[in-house]
Amino acid sequence: MKSNVFLGLLKSKGKNVDWLSDRMIEEGEQVSRSTIYKKLRGVSEFTAPEIKTISKVMELSNDVMLDIFFEELVS
Repeated sequence: MKSNVFLGLLKSKGKNVDWLSDRMIEEGEQVSRSTIYKKLRGVSEFTAPEIKTISKVMELSNDVMLDIFFEELVS
């Protein structure tokens, strides 16, 4: 996950992790601010439903979402 890119995008939209947590809870994803920070630090990973909710509330395109949350696989 590209945490710095994600946080920069969040900030560029005038939002913060508190806002994100609140919006995710409104959408049915029970995730706290501290849990989001742990996931951004790589302690754990965002689940597919969480990524879907984040993409929805932040209005991310599929390309941006894929770029941020998924590392390119090299074979």
